[in-house]
Parts: sequence; structure tokens; C-alpha cells
Amino acid sequence: MGDVRLAGMTEEQYKPWRAEAEEHYAESSVKSGRSAPDAARDAAETYARLLPDEFATPGHHFWYAYDGDRRVGFLWIKVTHETAFVYNVAVEPELRRRGYGRAIMLAAERWCHENGLTRIGLHVFAYNTGARALYEQLGFAETGRNMAKNLQP
Repeated sequence: MGDVRLAGMTEEQYKPWRAEAEEHYAESSVKSGRSAPDAARDAAETYARLLPDEFATPGHHFWYAYDGDRRVGFLWIKVTHETAFVYNVAVEPELRRRGYGRAIMLAAERWCHENGLTRIGLHVFAYNTGARALYEQLGFAETGRNMAKNLQP
């Protein structure tokens, strides 16, 4: 694996990515204890709120990540002032556990440096121990913690 490069998504590429990303977000919510219907509804509402103008929502940037000519994953960040927030980063399923997640995050850091950004943040689901370990290895520090308890009717 060489350096991963980020290539901006086109609006045409964004549409199928959006549907897949929203579905994956809902699946992650289910793994975190939400019911499937609630998770799907929440994912749709969250994406609609975050991206009211879809691909053209100001401050949002979408890339596919490539190793040579092979697409290995994607990255979505929002820039506010001097801060980038990673809303979604993923590696193609068949390529996971090969260092591409790290490479995509390092490419994100390079982009941030090139664009004068001084901070990068993200959210990671608690169940995703592999991603949490990667982010800690990359120097990310926990800045808060959400907790939940399911109540029986």
C-alpha cells in the first residue's frame, strides 16, 4: 500500500454514496442498541439536517480515497472556522484491516494542514473498538462521552 490520495466526489458519485452512508449509519445505531426502525428514521433525519443542500451544503467536503487507481474508501468532513470534523470515514469492506483507515485519516490531516486548519475532530461509536484504537494511535483524545440506558416499558 502506498500513500492514499483523496479525490473529490462528483455530484453524480455523491448520490449513491449518500444512500449507502445513511444505511451504514443506521446499522451502526442498531449495533449501539437502537431499534432498526428508530435507527433508520434517525439516520434519515440526521443526514437531512446535516446536508440540507445535499452535495452543495456549504462547508462539507466529500472524497473517495484511492491507492493508485483502486478505490479504497471515502471521507466526509465539515469545516467550521479552523476546525475539520470527520462525519464519516470508511474503508471498502474487503480491504479493511490493511492500514487504509490510517492512510485515509493521514490524508485528511494533510488536507487540513494544506488548508490552514488547526484541529480535527470526530465521533466514533463505542462498539467500534478497532476504530477507537486507530484514532487513539493517531493522537486523538476523548473529549466527551455519551451514555445511554434502555428502559423497559
